[in-house]
Amino acid sequence: MPRLLLPSLLVLLAACGPRHEPAGTAEAPPQVVLHGVQLQSFEGDQLVLAGRAASLTYQRTEGAVSATDTLLRIPGQRGAEQRAPAGPRGGMEIRAPLMEGSLSSHQLTASGGVVIRTAEGMVARTPQATYDAPARRARGKDGVAVQGPDYALRADSFDLSFADGTFTFEGSTRTVVGGAQ
Repeated sequence: MPRLLLPSLLVLLAACGPRHEPAGTAEAPPQVVLHGVQLQSFEGDQLVLAGRAASLTYQRTEGAVSATDTLLRIPGQRGAEQRAPAGPRGGMEIRAPLMEGSLSSHQLTASGGVVIRTAEGMVARTPQATYDAPARRARGKDGVAVQGPDYALRADSFDLSFADGTFTFEGSTRTVVGGAQ
């Protein structure tokens, strides 16, 4: 038994020692990888965002976050007594295959085919969108296609204010009103 103890301790110490990266590896592995993540974001005691992601990685040194197959729900206007996100009336839902951002800058880029749905029945699709949390704005410069209950729209770029729920479209814009498919 004493003969096995010393080699076992040496193996254990070797396993706990510093890891050496292979030559040519430029990026360090993430410090945290989570799977099947439920997300919640608060401003004070109010829940302002809820969602989920298939996986989430976090790099503590840069404050970088990356999430896959993400669904975020942003509540609409709600009363002061209501802590949870508003139900289907008001609010927005954002889906994207990839979301990458920085906790320090409060910036997030969603890509891979972003879909934004409002409770009013509007669905917007864009290849990529950037979210600025302090300004509560999302922007996209890669084109957007919007389908509403009785309209359709295409534009070169958009700016979305989450504070008041308004879209601004820029560049070449085409709108079809009434019974659009």
